[in-house]
Amino acid sequence: MIALFGGTFDPVHLGHLHAARRVAERIGVTSVRLVLSARPSHRGPPGASLADRWCMLELAVADDDVLRADDTELARKGPSYTVETLAALRAVEGGAEPIVWVLGWDAYRLLPSWHRFREVLDLAHLVVVRRPGQDEALDETMTQLTQAHAVQAASELGRWPAGCVLRITEAMLPISSTLVRARIAAGEDARDLLPPAVWTYIKSRNLYGGPTA
Repeated sequence: MIALFGGTFDPVHLGHLHAARRVAERIGVTSVRLVLSARPSHRGPPGASLADRWCMLELAVADDDVLRADDTELARKGPSYTVETLAALRAVEGGAEPIVWVLGWDAYRLLPSWHRFREVLDLAHLVVVRRPGQDEALDETMTQLTQAHAVQAASELGRWPAGCVLRITEAMLPISSTLVRARIAAGEDARDLLPPAVWTYIKSRNLYGGPTA
């Protein structure tokens, strides 16, 4: 089973890595590919360049036995769409291999805003991570979609190549890229939020408005 965790990673932080590792444990995979969203269509321009975000992602997982940096979206021109990334992977892996796309609850609730969102479940399973106490409310479209595709156990993901939604509740580290960028822009130390190599890289490149090393 192939597991993918997409993100802008602007910058990649310890919260991302913790979430990806916990999901790997929960669904029983030996590795998770961190897919860099090269040109995200759902938000404004990233604070760091594509080249810098990719370098930071590579540094963050360089010595990791579970996590891998995935550059699938870097070579493709135009906006980065999950459905196109999954279609490209299917073309390589074939139709039988189970593929899992990992996303947070807030992103899942906004799935209808994704490009060709109904095709995503034709190509992959969705593993949705919700924090304890997070609002569970879904609109009618997402309620119907969830009811039609929901499974209760990770073991069921291996029975089909795509089409299932598995919801898991997991405590996450209280870290966001927004928090990291704000601390750095204010001249504050953010090393406790980041892999050491990423913190060193940010300082050396004077990213996010922080002071140079």
